Amino acid sequence: MKVRRNPRVRLRRMARRGLTGLETAIILIAFVIVAAAFAFAVLNLGFSSTQKSGEVLKAGLEEATSSVELAGSVIAMGANTTNGVKVENFTIYIKTAVGKRPVDMSEQTLVISYLDPYKAVDKLTRGTEVDVEEIQGDGDTLLEYGEVFKIVIHVDQIYNGIDNVQLQPNDVISIEIKPSTGSILKVERMLPPAIDCVMDLA
Repeated sequence: MKVRRNPRVRLRRMARRGLTGLETAIILIAFVIVAAAFAFAVLNLGFSSTQKSGEVLKAGLEEATSSVELAGSVIAMGANTTNGVKVENFTIYIKTAVGKRPVDMSEQTLVISYLDPYKAVDKLTRGTEVDVEEIQGDGDTLLEYGEVFKIVIHVDQIYNGIDNVQLQPNDVISIEIKPSTGSILKVERMLPPAIDCVMDLA
């Protein structure tokens, strides 16, 4: 004997199956949304890290590709006084290294410091304690490849008003040329055992 099923029971079962499928779809959609949000956050963080790395690399490249170097000997000039020959100034010639970027030699960006056994100056004053002059170039304040600048440190102006102090034989002097970007050029020299009017400190 064939048993007839109740149509209502069949409809209830179908409704349950449909509801279960709808719940599963909702859960899957929720997982997809969460995964998409997580992927967006990871990608955004990755892009930010990449941008920061690029900025660091760019800054490092600017530091590495902008530097100055000596373009000859360091010359010390002296003057005869009642106490013998007194050192008056040091002259330095500088240029850019091959493949390096131009260096701004203007007073606003370039810092020149001086140190000896008796005095230290963090920043020399242009026009009195130090002079920066272009010897070979196109007339602007940029030190470019093929150009040469002269820097004269006036020791007599640094010691202005202090007559009883002067550099002695075998004293060590240190001059630092600090561009706004790039490596610092440090020039350190020892005075000879006898002070002359013109000295090539090599």
